[in-house]
Amino acid sequence: MAQRDATTRDSALAMAGIAGVLRWLGLVPWIVLLLATLLQVWDPGGVLRGMQNQLFDFYQRTAPRSYTDASVRYVDIDEESLKRIGQWPWPRTTLAQLTNKLQVAGAAVIAFDMAFPEPDRTSPNLIAKSLPADPSWDAARAQLGGLPNNDAIFADALRRSRSVLGFVMTSVDTGRTPALKAGLAVVGDGKPEATVRSFAGATVSLDELQQAAPGSGSFNTAPDTDGIVRRIPLFVAYKGKIYPGLALEALRIAQMDEAGATPSYLIKTAGASDEVSAGVNPNRMVSVRIGAFEIPSTQDGQFWVHYTAGGNKRSIPAWKVLDGSADLAAAEGGAIFIGTSAAGLLDLRSTPMRQDAPGVEVHIEALEQMLLKSFLERPDWAAGAEFIFATLLGLIILVAIARVPVFWIAGVAIVAVTFALGSSWHAFTQWKWLLDPVAPSLNIALVFAAASLVKFMRTEAERRTVRSAFAQYLPPDVVESIANDPSQLKLGGDTRELSIMFTDIRGFTPIAESFRADPQGLTRLINRVLTPLSREVLNHRGTIDKYIGDCVMAFWNAPIDDAEHATHACECALGMLDSLVALNQELTAEGFYKAHKVNPIDVTIGLNTGVCVVGNMGSDLRFDYSALGDAVNVSARIQSFCGNYGFPIAVGEDTEIIVADKFAFLEIDYIAVKGRATPTHIYALMGHAHVRETKTFQDLETVLQALFVAFRSKNWGKAREQIALGRTIQGAPGAIFDTYESRIAHYELEPPPANWDGAWSAKEK
Repeated sequence: MAQRDATTRDSALAMAGIAGVLRWLGLVPWIVLLLATLLQVWDPGGVLRGMQNQLFDFYQRTAPRSYTDASVRYVDIDEESLKRIGQWPWPRTTLAQLTNKLQVAGAAVIAFDMAFPEPDRTSPNLIAKSLPADPSWDAARAQLGGLPNNDAIFADALRRSRSVLGFVMTSVDTGRTPALKAGLAVVGDGKPEATVRSFAGATVSLDELQQAAPGSGSFNTAPDTDGIVRRIPLFVAYKGKIYPGLALEALRIAQMDEAGATPSYLIKTAGASDEVSAGVNPNRMVSVRIGAFEIPSTQDGQFWVHYTAGGNKRSIPAWKVLDGSADLAAAEGGAIFIGTSAAGLLDLRSTPMRQDAPGVEVHIEALEQMLLKSFLERPDWAAGAEFIFATLLGLIILVAIARVPVFWIAGVAIVAVTFALGSSWHAFTQWKWLLDPVAPSLNIALVFAAASLVKFMRTEAERRTVRSAFAQYLPPDVVESIANDPSQLKLGGDTRELSIMFTDIRGFTPIAESFRADPQGLTRLINRVLTPLSREVLNHRGTIDKYIGDCVMAFWNAPIDDAEHATHACECALGMLDSLVALNQELTAEGFYKAHKVNPIDVTIGLNTGVCVVGNMGSDLRFDYSALGDAVNVSARIQSFCGNYGFPIAVGEDTEIIVADKFAFLEIDYIAVKGRATPTHIYALMGHAHVRETKTFQDLETVLQALFVAFRSKNWGKAREQIALGRTIQGAPGAIFDTYESRIAHYELEPPPANWDGAWSAKEK
């Protein structure tokens, strides 16, 4: 009675505490609005940015850019090309041949999505240097030294073509500097190099090649923190200078006139006369003009890529260009990139559309947009408009809290979020604008959650009383279910299919005997064993019914529905065995087994599935949440039979039928358990499905199936042959063969009836 009074007193104190919280709850929505506003402005950890990116990716996947042929292709150094021509890197003479063929085909620009920082190892002069110093090689050395250098041949091909060599910016100073091939002017007082991403170094091609190529551009893709490429740099910075990206430089070279002249870059910053820069960094980039094209830019000099859905015929295999079988009609007047889709060359990129896009396709998608003047943009005013919208709606929600019911606030919140999402989607599909509905929606959701908190707290006060009263008697899931619906507090239950498990410590008697003088130590040991076993049940969505000494009863699919209950039960059983391995290692290290002279702790597990009644069982004075039914009894019997077979996990046929494709099972018995007329098949759970491929499993399965055929056809001699064969299988438990030896001996003395169905009738539980 004193304990009950204390519980009641604690509940009353808890209720008083909740009431105190309710009085101050009116401030919570305002605090939430303030925090949401700060989150939108500072975005710590890029949380909102990540959510925005995911939504924008969804937009792209749902409404990708319609493909329009802008005469942009790429020569693909694909797997077949590597197979036919040889491993990468190819001789520069091969690349020169490739360049010459594209030039002859009339390509307006040839852009290499790669750099050539080292001399060609196959050049004759380098081969000559690698020859032995023996005088017998002098003639060969002299002959090789007189041949043209491969890099010089490639440089000559670059010089005679409209080519762009790629380079890549790095975080390490390599001591090399990219070539800046074009003039660059800035409109406005801004300094774009202050906002463009800066790098510490660059990997560039040989000076001979850089000087020969008319163009030079960075092929950096600058993926976001999640590894997805959504933008590419229009410019990158290095030692106070800015350099163009590969796609932008290709656009410049494509506009080269017959005299070899190309337009300069004209960068517009936020400080330009026709730009509104109040409150905006004047150094931020707005756009870049290159000849007849004006390309919008993000503030840090990047370009949003609007991807197509794929399946477009942009690639031309390199081997076909080299052997002359390629149709190069599209190359005339077009932009040709040279890149690779071969996985081994490590130039695959994740994009909103796919995880393994060739890196060169990112630059191609960008150049297509530039040529088509079809741009995906995030307008300069977008962030400000989103901030105002989110804050205004938050204030509307706060004002509505004091005047309308919560369900009306929910309606307003839903309409506002729908408007934000709908407006964002409309802007994307109609104007290719990227407007963020995430921050406004999050703001609304958070403020609405705060407005709903009062009702939640009042409801929770009632639930707290129920939890306090029943937490000591019922499983947590059941307590929560009753707290949500107190009408469940009645005797009786539901009829549903359950998977039931009984787990028992094998050889518990000698362990208990070793603790005769220390019963508290035995209790600690049992708790230590049952804790990991119980954890496995809970981790696999099971419900612990009860502990019976050293036995645990658990079941699945109640009180919470679990469509995969049989799977979770089997995985739990396997997990229990794994957890005992770790426990036994700990006990061995502690010297437990040496001190007590007992075998390592092991368990036997019985599983079965069937229709049961599950619910509150007992009397009007005291009841427990439990399960009753034939399937429960069969599960207990199966567990008790494990010692007859030598397998730690035995499973009933109804469980095996459900999950046969997910696990490896061996049939081990056909038995009528005591008190039950209908026999059932019993299976040993050997592991997950891959175990079926092991030799031990296959050998055991073959022997046991042959044993059962002989046994059930009363061919005792043949059965004994299979038993003898089974005993030779490495890792096979001897207990199962001992069991069948005993049964054969029994039937030889007392033969089964003529209509015997092969089932053993168990005489013990």
